[in-house]
Amino acid sequence: ARITGAELAPRDVVARAISAEIARGGKVFLDARDALGSRFAARFPVIAALCGEAGIDPATDLIPVRPAVHYHMGGVATDANGRSSVPGLWVAGEAASTGLHGANRLASNSLLEAAVMGMRAARDISGAPASGAGCTIAGKLPAPADASLIRPIVSRHLGVLRNAGALQGAIASLLPLAEGDGAAADPAIVALLIAVFASLRMESRGAHARTDFPLKLANAGRRQMNLSQALEIARATSPYSLARSA
Repeated sequence: ARITGAELAPRDVVARAISAEIARGGKVFLDARDALGSRFAARFPVIAALCGEAGIDPATDLIPVRPAVHYHMGGVATDANGRSSVPGLWVAGEAASTGLHGANRLASNSLLEAAVMGMRAARDISGAPASGAGCTIAGKLPAPADASLIRPIVSRHLGVLRNAGALQGAIASLLPLAEGDGAAADPAIVALLIAVFASLRMESRGAHARTDFPLKLANAGRRQMNLSQALEIARATSPYSLARSA
C-alpha cells in the first residue's frame, strides 16, 4: 500500500492501509531484520515469544501483521475533573470520554490524559462532601461480561474501514444480543452504540473512516443520545427487529 509518510504516518492511516491491502488479498509484514536482528528478543521479549510460538524468528524472518484494537476513544462522559453525570461517580483513563483526544488520539497521549485526569479527579474527590460512607448495597454482583460473541462481529463490521452495509450488518447482529440478558449483553450494548453512531456520521473524520463517505464535512458536528434513543434507531433499521415484529 502507498501512503504519504510511510512508516511515520499516524497509526490510524497505517492501519487503514494495512486493512485495505489485506482486503485486496495481499499480505503485510514487519521487517525488523536489519534494524534489530538478534537484538529483537531483548528489546521486545513478549512479541518475540509470540513469534516463537508461531515458528517465526524476527531476527531472520518477516513478521506478518494486521490491524487490531488498541485503544477505545470514548466512554463515560465527564467534565474537566473526571466527574460524571452520576452523583458520586468519577471516571478517568480509557473508560472516560473527556474530549481531550478529539476525533483521533495521538500516540502516548492516553498516558498523559490518564495521569492528568486521575490527579484532577482525586483533587475533586478530596474536596467533595462524603455521602453514603459505609453503606451496604444489597443484591448480587452481575455475572462477568462475555465479549467472545461480540469480537467477531466488531472485527467483521466495525473495523478501521466502514461502510453502510457493514454498519447495518453490525446493528442487525448486535441488537438481539444487546436486548438480551446474557453475559454478552453489556459488551453488545457498547458495540451497538458505536455502530449506531458510526452509521449516523456520514463522513470520515479522525479515526472514523467510511469508504462510502471518504470526505470530511466542512462543519464538525456532535450528536448525543441515551440508550433508549439508540435502541430505537437500531430497531428501526434492523432486519432482526422487523422480522420479530411481523
